[in-house]
Amino acid sequence: MTEIATTARNDRYEELLTAAAECFQSRGFDATSIDTVARHLGATKGRVYHYFPSKMDLFNAVRDRGMDIVFQATDPGYFADLPVLDRLEAMARGHVNAMLQHHSFMLVLKDGLLMRRYTTTTDFQKESLAQHIARRDAYEARFRELLAMGLAEGSLRAGPDPAITVQTFMSALNGPVAWFRPRPGDTPEKYDAIAEEIVRFAMQGLRALPS
Repeated sequence: MTEIATTARNDRYEELLTAAAECFQSRGFDATSIDTVARHLGATKGRVYHYFPSKMDLFNAVRDRGMDIVFQATDPGYFADLPVLDRLEAMARGHVNAMLQHHSFMLVLKDGLLMRRYTTTTDFQKESLAQHIARRDAYEARFRELLAMGLAEGSLRAGPDPAITVQTFMSALNGPVAWFRPRPGDTPEKYDAIAEEIVRFAMQGLRALPS
């Protein structure tokens, strides 16, 4: 397959994932069908089935892409040369920007974790969910590791249970999933301003108090 053909195929796949994310976001899992996604994409059902044999497979792919997005946005390699405090702040900003810029994917990411409470799943789906939860835990470990480093050097503070501190911090960063609604004309500058405000608020509870 030529490079151009491969690129075109990848673009079609990404378009499909984006269309599916938007459908799952606006209609929910139960009300979204392969037909729904195909119509939103302006394509045939065959194009969707070419990549995904079922709606659940499509949902899982969208959910997994959401996790890919936040992993990439907070890649520690981007910030390796920064002090711990600045590194944590930069990763937090990357996380919030991902929440804002890829809102549909982030909602599916959240719903993918909640569905286990309400949906009867097959063994394969349970395994897929377990893998997803493991990735989620590995992702949060990036922040736990930095918190531990900051505590050790005295630049950060935490309560008696650092795990609770991390969860509270992550809840603040994940807030836009619940209340933010993208609008036509939104700009990167707007996203940056929102992210800056959220991160500033979240970091205030972690910074070590002056001695």
